[in-house]
Amino acid sequence: MAGLLWRRAGRGTVLLAALSLGAGCSDDPYNPPIFPFLASYKAQADSVPRVLDNLGWWTGFNDHTLNSLVETALAGSLNLSLAQERVIEARAARDSLPMAASLSPSARVQRERVDGGSDLTRSEATLGFDWLLDIYGARRAQIEAAGARIEVADAEVDAARLLLLLNLANAYVDLRFQQNSLHLRRAELRSRGQTLDLVKSLFEGDAATRIDVVRARALVSETRAELPGIEAAIAGLKNQIAVLSGRIPGLPMIDLDARTPQPRPSLSPQVGIPADLLRNRPDIRIAERSYYAALRDVKTATAALYPQLSLGGTLSLASLSGSRTTDYVFGPALRLPVLPVSGQRASVELRESRVRQAHTGWRIAVLEAIGEVESALTNYEASGKARRDAQETVRLYTEAVNLTRESVTRDGGTVRDLIDAERNLSVANIGLANALRQLGRSYIALNVSLGAGNSYGSAPQIAAK
Repeated sequence: MAGLLWRRAGRGTVLLAALSLGAGCSDDPYNPPIFPFLASYKAQADSVPRVLDNLGWWTGFNDHTLNSLVETALAGSLNLSLAQERVIEARAARDSLPMAASLSPSARVQRERVDGGSDLTRSEATLGFDWLLDIYGARRAQIEAAGARIEVADAEVDAARLLLLLNLANAYVDLRFQQNSLHLRRAELRSRGQTLDLVKSLFEGDAATRIDVVRARALVSETRAELPGIEAAIAGLKNQIAVLSGRIPGLPMIDLDARTPQPRPSLSPQVGIPADLLRNRPDIRIAERSYYAALRDVKTATAALYPQLSLGGTLSLASLSGSRTTDYVFGPALRLPVLPVSGQRASVELRESRVRQAHTGWRIAVLEAIGEVESALTNYEASGKARRDAQETVRLYTEAVNLTRESVTRDGGTVRDLIDAERNLSVANIGLANALRQLGRSYIALNVSLGAGNSYGSAPQIAAK
């Protein structure tokens, strides 16, 4: 029976298959997109490619507390855990794709009573087999697209890790800034209290006016009024750090109250050459792999325009009260696309448009990456200069306060000069603290814009072929 089916259907099927195969569906090799990087990029001329994926740039702050926070957050972040689950989902989606060959066994046993009171036992067993010939590479394209989406999910994990590092490091730098500001305000409160006592004593000796006393008291009140807002900001940043670490705010964790100087980067960021961005930045890898997946989707949609050839058959065993029969069928099958094919062609055009969109998205991602690195380099250099100038300003105003205080006690200066000098020193101290904060944040932004640290602590990934 099977031989008869093969002889009758085989010639026509083989002929149609040959014609469809002759229609061709070339599988051109994939050429990754190339971006013409600008020659004005600020990296050094003698730079060589650097792999920055696992660079622990935060250790450049030489802050053990920050290092511990990073390890804790990477282990406990819920956002990172969510991104990792999406990788598992993408892998399951690939593994759930239909296989080229499939078996479909089935069996049934039935007991019947016929006229006359006798019982009959009917049993059937069927084994189906189907093998789809992937002439146009549709299934291979589906697998490749699914593999690319796994790589997209992997890169999204790296992007989530990079975002976590950015938010955590910024929150820590801001926390130390607020704590230093609180320390400065309390020191200023003590200093202005001493000035108020001095002005009161001078007022009692008719060496100061009532206006001087009021101004000195106002400065004390002004400084005291700033403390609650700073304390609230410190509490909010602690809560933010706890949430980023996957912990409930308020529960004990790493001690963040210890008196610690504001973090200062001690290492020069490794910029490398522009092409490094293609390997280091997760967003660019996501865009490139999305582009590749879109190309593979076009391949799948195009294959649907042509006939599909498969080989299949069934083997059936039946038994009726001890009497057995065997039947089998084997032969090719040709599935023709639904006519008219305008819907399928529109599907191809849709996916081709998505390819163009993905390519444009990749170019946008590269352009934005270059812009971010350029801006981050400029900001980091400017922050370093601002910090040096702020340090010199604090030194000069500190000297001015000491000289003015000595002058007032010797009746050589006025109380107003002392109050103005203290106000200037207060502004200079906060300016220095803010300059250190901006230096730390610009160092963080530069490293994150380079994609550094995005794979820190993760298992090594196998490069896509």
